[in-house]
Amino acid sequence: MAEQYGISQTEYELIKKQAARRAEMRREFLKQRTNPFKHAAEAGFVFDDAHQRFISMKVTQFEYFKPNRRTAIFGIGAVVIPMFLYGFLIHKERSIREAKCRSGELRYRDRLFKLS
Repeated sequence: MAEQYGISQTEYELIKKQAARRAEMRREFLKQRTNPFKHAAEAGFVFDDAHQRFISMKVTQFEYFKPNRRTAIFGIGAVVIPMFLYGFLIHKERSIREAKCRSGELRYRDRLFKLS
């Protein structure tokens, strides 16, 4: 059966086990979710430990942050350099446009920003 999908038999068995595990987890979740007495204290929601750990990690991420060379380089590369690059490009484009307006190359009616 696995040959028709282009994978080995062991990979096929692993995929089948994963699908069976997913189906079993889904059945268990739906069983808990539809039990009207089990989760009445939690507003009807099933408490998920993994989800709670993930949310707690995201909330306390700043408290456990340790600055180092890698995070500094990332901050400079992701924030500082793009800001200066964008500012330089805007300054260059506006300077060129201003020079064209002052020298008369760009007529008043062809300008993008006019008073009338």
